[in-house]
Amino acid sequence: MNRKGFTLIELLATLVILAVVMSLGTYSIISIINNSKNKNYDVLISNIKDSAETYYQECRFAKNDRITCSKDGEGYTTTLGDLVTYGYLKGNSKDDEKKFTIVNPKDNNSIAACTINVTYNNGIAITANNPTGSCPTQADYNK
Repeated sequence: MNRKGFTLIELLATLVILAVVMSLGTYSIISIINNSKNKNYDVLISNIKDSAETYYQECRFAKNDRITCSKDGEGYTTTLGDLVTYGYLKGNSKDDEKKFTIVNPKDNNSIAACTINVTYNNGIAITANNPTGSCPTQADYNK
């Protein structure tokens, strides 16, 4: 008999092997993307801490007309959007029309309205005033 093709069993076995390889690859890619989003979020929190400290120092000592300082007890309250507006924090939106908007890298929702209170007690401390939705929580700032 002259056989010039593959049998149905051989084709099915090949398809099963390809499906397994593709599913493993997809899982790896999704893991890499999620790890990247978590690292970007950690960098964002670090940048927020640094910019909040600069904002606090300028409010406490510089007293310039460039920024609006909202005194709240021992600290100053501001929004993440104001930190972007005043130039302390760089906007990270990928949308060209909203390049001055700060977004959470985990879900791409705007966090510009999230408020923080920056105080000094043997070091800068940040308190999350509205940790709802996409806003960073107090635990994020305490890391």
